[in-house]
Amino acid sequence: MTYEGPMAYDGSRAQNGEVPGASPRARNGEAPRVRHARPVDLPRVVELVAEHAAYEKGAPPAPGLEQRLGALLFGVPDPRLRCLVAELPGGEVVGYATCAPEISTWDGAEYLHMDCLFLRDGHRGLGLGERLTDAVAAEARALGLTEVQWQTPAWNEGAIRFYGRIGAEAKEKLRFAWQVPPPPFDAVLCDLDGVIRFYDMSAMEEMERAAGLPHGSTAGIAFAPETDLPLMLGRTGKEEWVQAIARGLADRVPYERGHALGTALAEAGFSADATVVDLLRRARAHLHVALVTNATPWLDDDLAELGIAGLAHTVVGSADVGIVKPDRRIYEIAVERTGVPAERCLFVDDRKENVDAAVALGMVGLHYTGPDDLREALAPVLGRD
Repeated sequence: MTYEGPMAYDGSRAQNGEVPGASPRARNGEAPRVRHARPVDLPRVVELVAEHAAYEKGAPPAPGLEQRLGALLFGVPDPRLRCLVAELPGGEVVGYATCAPEISTWDGAEYLHMDCLFLRDGHRGLGLGERLTDAVAAEARALGLTEVQWQTPAWNEGAIRFYGRIGAEAKEKLRFAWQVPPPPFDAVLCDLDGVIRFYDMSAMEEMERAAGLPHGSTAGIAFAPETDLPLMLGRTGKEEWVQAIARGLADRVPYERGHALGTALAEAGFSADATVVDLLRRARAHLHVALVTNATPWLDDDLAELGIAGLAHTVVGSADVGIVKPDRRIYEIAVERTGVPAERCLFVDDRKENVDAAVALGMVGLHYTGPDDLREALAPVLGRD
């Protein structure tokens, strides 16, 4: 069972999964072989992984390893991970090696990292380890790589002697394992106006000046609770809102001019903050993104006009649910729709009373004053630019 001859690719053997050059012919016509793992091998590979972990005095693999390895090895068209198995003539798999290409910053080049090399007790010292390393070298050559790297515990003297025999050079470094801390939240619930959307009020403000009205007069009437709340609850429409604004201004300007001012406000142009949208789009790949907004009944049309109709997984508009912030119930609806516990939600709003209500429900609150606030809050998920 000693290795005979150099590793070389052979198409006939590659077709049945055998690693080319890794199965020298024994004198009796049968010999162990090294081949690529197949889906049917996964239960056995998982058993060997568990034995390997026990041998190196490590923790056992977490449940579901077979499914995770299957996805890495067979669930993608061009898998990074390679798994090679040592198989006895009777079909028993007694060892495995896994490897994947990595990058060396110092060399500015890729190398092949051999993550595992393991043979069951009773099958060491028979040449199978050498065949597995030969097969790993063949993988490196197939990828155009010239170096294989790995590590082994300092106490594993047998493995160290073996690696020395095949010409490997030991390097004095300690290996560290750091469990990446989970993000502080699994969902971000974000306000719309004042965080994402901003209005251009210049036309309306010019009309106010022409009418001799102080700055903010129209908005003061439009957003007063008695005028604004029925709209936000979905009980009135745009024209009714404009009429209510005109009536509220009637003691200062003629009704027609008040109606024109209300219309200018209702039809004011708006745009989305590109930085905030980008942050939320990136967050969407990792977190559940929801919009929770005191909004008009035509919210869907506004989101489409802003170009962010698909930005959020969930949209909770006050006119749709008939509840406005900071009523506790709208937050409860949002939490239920996201499917994420309140304590795992980040709530973002430019109004402090709305943030305080979310915090009272157990959420992480962010009182928004600018894009840097959101960037800093999402840094544990997105990293820092």
